[in-house]
Amino acid sequence: MRSILPRALQALALSAGMLAVVPASAETYDFGGLMLGDGAPLTASFATLTTSVVGDDVLFTLNAYGLDQFSGDTPWIGAMSVDGLKTGAVADVSGDANVTMGKGNGPDGSFEFKFDFSDTSGKLVDNEVVSWTWAGGAGHFTDFAAHVKGISYGETNNAWYDAALAVPEPNSYALMLAGLGVICVVARRRRPR
Repeated sequence: MRSILPRALQALALSAGMLAVVPASAETYDFGGLMLGDGAPLTASFATLTTSVVGDDVLFTLNAYGLDQFSGDTPWIGAMSVDGLKTGAVADVSGDANVTMGKGNGPDGSFEFKFDFSDTSGKLVDNEVVSWTWAGGAGHFTDFAAHVKGISYGETNNAWYDAALAVPEPNSYALMLAGLGVICVVARRRRPR
């Protein structure tokens, strides 16, 4: 029993180190449940949003990957509405689109503002990625919705889709790996020699 204890403690120390490296509030969302837009697909997975809170700031990465499933010449993501407090500013934009913070209440009036991804020089289209920092935005949001434009479903040329949490937080995976490590140490110890 004494030889198992040091190995188990090593496994727990390793998992604690992994938890310290992973940001506690990193989350990934998938856009895909129709909120507004008659005739548009009820479900359509077309973009992933990754958020990470670092101090007072929120780091965003939006990856558009499935817009080609929509009918229309060139579907694109025009904006992302935020259910939260409009505060702070946009900083450190990189990738395939410009990002500005604007007014707008989104699909149902409950979203206070939006991040716009289109301007006179470009739009966020399929297989493009944009990253930006919302300086001062930590703790000021609860939900997101994406505005898909350039689609064609009868009278509907744009639609709003909600964001759903895609995968468990990285901390969950670290705890699972720590548990597996302890099980492996115990199983190895019990193996006949």
